[in-house]
Amino acid sequence: MRRLSSRVLAASESQTLAIAARANELARAGHDVISLALGEPDFPTPLCVRQAACRAIEEGKTRYTASSGIPELRSAVAEKFRRDNCLPFATEANVLISCGAKHSIMNALHAICNPGDHVLIVAPYWVSYPAMVRLAGAEPVIIETSSDDGFKLTPDRLAAHLGPTVACVILNSPCNPTGTMYTREELVALAAVLAEYDCYIISDEIYEKLTYTCSHVSIGSIETIAERTITVNGCSKAYAMTGWRIGFMTGPEHVIRQAAKVQSQDTSNPTSIAQYAALAALDCAGDDVVLMRNQFAERRALLLALVNQLPLVHAHPPDGAFYVWLEVRPLCRKAQMDSMALASYLLEQYHVATIPGDAFGMNGYLRLSFATRADELERAIERFSRCIDVLCTVQ
Repeated sequence: MRRLSSRVLAASESQTLAIAARANELARAGHDVISLALGEPDFPTPLCVRQAACRAIEEGKTRYTASSGIPELRSAVAEKFRRDNCLPFATEANVLISCGAKHSIMNALHAICNPGDHVLIVAPYWVSYPAMVRLAGAEPVIIETSSDDGFKLTPDRLAAHLGPTVACVILNSPCNPTGTMYTREELVALAAVLAEYDCYIISDEIYEKLTYTCSHVSIGSIETIAERTITVNGCSKAYAMTGWRIGFMTGPEHVIRQAAKVQSQDTSNPTSIAQYAALAALDCAGDDVVLMRNQFAERRALLLALVNQLPLVHAHPPDGAFYVWLEVRPLCRKAQMDSMALASYLLEQYHVATIPGDAFGMNGYLRLSFATRADELERAIERFSRCIDVLCTVQ
């Protein structure tokens, strides 16, 4: 039989989606499943966005668009990058609209990676980064971090991994899964190291508007590396538009041009209706974003207060996004299981869905999403507490 693609075989499937699928199976079987697993706002898409989509349909805006996205949206995104992210070189010409931020990153990787290239990824990382790098024909190189450094990449650790085979470094702030954010001073220090090496930087900033402890800063705003930074964002998280699949990026025009070429052969263009909806989101949904962020902040405080009462676990308070990164290593040692087994046990026996740290490159942790109602968070942690009691009693 003819061999399959080695790149596809080397890539793993998304564990977050696999766990969500199992949670859905249990729910369909009649179990009361509480999901703290998926990274998806539980708020409705803002009304002005939905209305814009309906208008686009009624006005017949249902045809192919330019592969890179409609000019009005590219222009609005460029203005957003200049205004919010201090990226003065963002223009309609170097903005690419894609089918979600994931698609943006994939397009960028295909544009810059060659066989034998390495892409640096900071652990814990978003689950898809390593697989995306492999699918683009390069090899991921994982840089470990720890709670001692706030799960942040340090200049020394970055410098130790840079070299002539490194095509790109992927940074994610606010980070999924930890919620960690880099300060301007920290980004300036990283930029000073990167300025000495000929590589690109992909900055995944999809959670930019969901922050709680500090202001978001784009590394692309630092002049020394601005011309090599690809900044990725989108509508999914900030505007509760996960299913609409609109992401966007800006960066060096020669990179964006090649990424657009990839997209033109891959998807032709993002959905026309969703593009007009995204245009409305950027124009009129600012108040909705503030309301959603405020509710996330309340849930963040609640979830931290709840898990801090549990024995044998320790929460890393997030600066942004909507996750709590929970260290469960003492509990795992007590129960004689790893975090993957713990997450499975919690789901199967107590019907609480979480994501094990293994999916993000770091065993001994669980990611808990607070993109769910306060009463559901309370019920979930009450079940988790009972789970801990049983595991400790058994052992």
